[in-house]
Amino acid sequence: MRTIPRVVALVLAHGFVLASLAAAQTLRSELGPDLSPTRHPGPTVPPKRTPPTPPDGNDQDATGGLPGQQNETSVAVNPLDPLNIVGVSNDYSSGNVLTGFYTTLDGGQTWSSGDLPLEPGFSFSGDPSVVFCVDGTPVIICLQYYGAGGSGIYAYRSLDQGITWQSGVQADLNGANDKVQSACDFSNGPHHGQICAAWDRFFTGAGDNVYISTSDDGGQTFSTSKRVDDANANAIAPDVAYGANSELWVMWADRGRFDVMVDHSSDGGATWGTDIFVSDFNNVPSPIPGSFFRMFDIFSVAADWTNGPFAGSVYVAWHTWKGGAAPRHANIRCAASHDGGATWSSVVVNASDTTFADQVFPHAVVDAKGTLNIDFYDRRLDPNNYLLWTWVARSSDGGATFKEYRVSDAGWDHAATESAWFIGDYMGIDASAHEVRPFWTDGTSGSQDVACDAVNLDFFSDVSTLSAATGGVAAFTIDVGPNLGGLDYWVLGSLATSPGLTFGNGVHLPLNWDLLFQITMQFANSATFVNTHGTLDAAGGALASMDTGGPFSPALAGIDLFFSTLVLQPTPTFATNPTKVTLVP
Repeated sequence: MRTIPRVVALVLAHGFVLASLAAAQTLRSELGPDLSPTRHPGPTVPPKRTPPTPPDGNDQDATGGLPGQQNETSVAVNPLDPLNIVGVSNDYSSGNVLTGFYTTLDGGQTWSSGDLPLEPGFSFSGDPSVVFCVDGTPVIICLQYYGAGGSGIYAYRSLDQGITWQSGVQADLNGANDKVQSACDFSNGPHHGQICAAWDRFFTGAGDNVYISTSDDGGQTFSTSKRVDDANANAIAPDVAYGANSELWVMWADRGRFDVMVDHSSDGGATWGTDIFVSDFNNVPSPIPGSFFRMFDIFSVAADWTNGPFAGSVYVAWHTWKGGAAPRHANIRCAASHDGGATWSSVVVNASDTTFADQVFPHAVVDAKGTLNIDFYDRRLDPNNYLLWTWVARSSDGGATFKEYRVSDAGWDHAATESAWFIGDYMGIDASAHEVRPFWTDGTSGSQDVACDAVNLDFFSDVSTLSAATGGVAAFTIDVGPNLGGLDYWVLGSLATSPGLTFGNGVHLPLNWDLLFQITMQFANSATFVNTHGTLDAAGGALASMDTGGPFSPALAGIDLFFSTLVLQPTPTFATNPTKVTLVP
């Protein structure tokens, strides 16, 4: 049972005497008039699932019951409804390779799935990517291979959030098209809402080249394709991103010179500048020694499309082979440019790994709060550097430093799945305002499936339980991003997350106004609630804690305490997902 008297007992166990409701109301007024919540029978926004701690949930099997093997993933989150997520992959369940899609309308609790049709005259489909338009329409862009005239770049729209899909629209056709990626412009720039697809074209007579095509009507029509790269070199696997003023960035690897290259357009892809050298890299052996799956030089670009302190910054992530005296292994590096590509600085993303394990296949995205998130496969948890986990690294300081988090629940053996030599050449990631959503190939079932998870990095606790018998400390990490840096924050608590409190400007705090809420306000920055009220640093970060003391009565075991961080400027501006700490015997 969860009762108010138990929480009173918890507070009294610390020697506190509860302040009067009038005192709590005074504290509430200090937060500004908007802290007076609008009372409703229920929340005015869809209720959020309570995320587990720390900071990710159980892996979600996103296949929706689709049998067989799936790999090579991409994912997109609906900007208007974060519970609506669409992923894509290569799907082998029919015996041929088709583009599979995976859709959830409830944040990943349930998934539906299917395959896009094979267009007439083509042999198979794959290399898929997916984006959401600014109006919440998902668009899948993929390859239809080996038809009359070559391989086609096709786009498919859904008008029901990804459940069914319209007929395909051809954006390009050429005998050597391969490896398409896409992005949508969410900035407030002049090309807001534009979609760009980028791909490579092999054996053109001018080397292996990079091409793009854009759509200004949500994927219904596409422009004539344009070549991006200048040199007649060996470009492979471009990625694409939009910056804060609609500047369009395309990145690729030159696998002849082993260089990471970018170019950008300031007019929506109509014209392009001079190729920009970002960094060289050491080719990762294919396969990595001791493994069987192939390695391709397929990297990722992300740009800050927001109006925060790093607006317009561009980031490139790649894997590279580390030699020297230490055991050879693959690392992830990220280069950042804050001056339009004129200068670059790079760091190791997986710097906390001291095991000399392999990290490969990075994919990057910048979220609405200006944080950079990169997912990748990682083998540091296996002493033999063999099993694969999915990890996410986050930077809230413009790519200068990263914090790393394990995401997948277990490591998996690629050699025990249907195709030991191929696990896909890339993986997907996207982010809503509150969650990071990696989407990866997972083989823990003995088959290559697609998996997703909700990763809550804005606010989480280092423990999910505290003992009533001994008491203890729950340490809270706040990392809400540079766009909220320097603002005031409160770490608040409640006995429940529904219906929550919705403020006049639409910010929804997933806590109820109850006695625990008042306690955390009244005793903020006390010996019990340490640093729970203050000012965020420039990166939007802070550390807080709850020290329960103890011991308590065993009768307190079973109480769930929910905490969330409210950011103010000076009225409520942002509220994190809740994190839960349960009192156990």
